[in-house]
Amino acid sequence: MIDLDIGGPGRAAPAPVRRARRRWWLLGLLVMLVLPVGGPALPPSPSVVLAGDGIGDMRADGDSLVLLMRTAVAAYRMPGGARRWSVPVEPGARLLAASRGRVVVSAKSPATGAIGLVGLDAATGAEVWRLDGYAPSLPSGEGPPGVLIARTERAIDGRLLGLDIGTGAVRWELATPSVRRVLPAADGRPAIADLDPGGPLRIRDAASAVVVRTVELPALGAVDGFDISGDRLLVYRFERSTLLDTAVFDLTTGRRLWQHTDMAASGGLWWCGTLLCTGSVGRTTVVDPDTGDARWSVSGWTDLGPFDAGHMWATEPTPNAADPALGPVVLDAATGRVVRRFGAWDVVAALPGHAALVTDRNPGGSLVGRMDLGTGAVTVLGRAEHWPAPPKCLATTRLVACHRERVSVWLL
Repeated sequence: MIDLDIGGPGRAAPAPVRRARRRWWLLGLLVMLVLPVGGPALPPSPSVVLAGDGIGDMRADGDSLVLLMRTAVAAYRMPGGARRWSVPVEPGARLLAASRGRVVVSAKSPATGAIGLVGLDAATGAEVWRLDGYAPSLPSGEGPPGVLIARTERAIDGRLLGLDIGTGAVRWELATPSVRRVLPAADGRPAIADLDPGGPLRIRDAASAVVVRTVELPALGAVDGFDISGDRLLVYRFERSTLLDTAVFDLTTGRRLWQHTDMAASGGLWWCGTLLCTGSVGRTTVVDPDTGDARWSVSGWTDLGPFDAGHMWATEPTPNAADPALGPVVLDAATGRVVRRFGAWDVVAALPGHAALVTDRNPGGSLVGRMDLGTGAVTVLGRAEHWPAPPKCLATTRLVACHRERVSVWLL
């Protein structure tokens, strides 16, 4: 046994004792570094777990998390999860926006049964404005900041409107042309594209409806539908419900680049980033938008989209894929070759900084993480109860929330 006071006050301990003390101190430090108290650290459990009756959607704004349930919409304070308010809604309601002090839903009027838009005070849930006979034009609901893009329910009318989220007032209003598309934008500012027979194509800013670009298309002809990616316009022509032909135009010159006819058996064409895709369930062919020629095909993947310059992101392997746990991959856009695999993670939401929110599915509990799309590295953010299928998630600078039957919230 070593007497730690052997040197006495003001006296240095002998050298052998000093060396013994130093060895014990280093051994203790090593034990603390290698064997932390309490065992290996585990990813954090949710800070808040919220139960609800048939949770269908959620939005976050500031320190509030808003949930849409089967028969109610409710707001919860974060952190803590205390319920601020709950407002009844008819089954089938949609949660469209939660921003700038308002929560906007699309729901039936309890008095008339008409579908309409309702703006609620985000602090109290009190109804601030209501417009019956209108529906959202974008699947996600909200358009540019502070603007809700809506359409009239009556087909004979068909007007498009930009509504102020705060007051429900009409900021702008457009009559319906022959064909119109509301185009989501990568920068979060959608555009409105109007196309009449023979052209021109007019592209409007969705915040103001002001025309920002006009393109003459002399070889256009009849059009039943269209979509845009960059400077390429893809147009469709139908007969009843049968796709007859598609064509691609250069929006810089207005010139038609190519046209494909007899499209009924091909599965159609759609934009998958800056390239075109065609095919059926389980097999997708990538088409060059400038020539219409097939570049390559891939089997076992059903969702292709842009990743970065020269690469595509492929997710959602079909149930018949050779390895259902393969997870997302990155493909070379020129050849279709797999250049990176990310393992058995489900991609559930996009994150800033070239990242994605991902989850896994384990019988012992599911993990939630941030995947760096450049390297494939995953930083685990938390763990929850077992999810038998990918949850729906949202992420803000303050929290990550995922839901299946219940909502799990991790504070950042």
